[in-house]
Amino acid sequence: MQHFDVERHARDFMEAAKKLQLYFIGLQHEELPTKEATLLKDIAEMDEEMRTKTQLIKKHEKLILGWRKELKDQLDKHITELERV
Repeated sequence: MQHFDVERHARDFMEAAKKLQLYFIGLQHEELPTKEATLLKDIAEMDEEMRTKTQLIKKHEKLILGWRKELKDQLDKHITELERV
């Protein structure tokens, strides 16, 4: 009689363990984002990166234009000085 109780308890324990395992696997799958959600997040991050880089490019373009103007002004000044000589 004692032998059957141990086997029954072991079987009940294993069934409960399997149910718990399935429950936790189910929770794990619920927390995982869908492929669509992952792609949408990636796209949003890329859009933000593009905005940041576009702003950086515009900033550098303004700097370059300023430098070109300064260099042209200096060149014109030197040419004017050379023409005087």
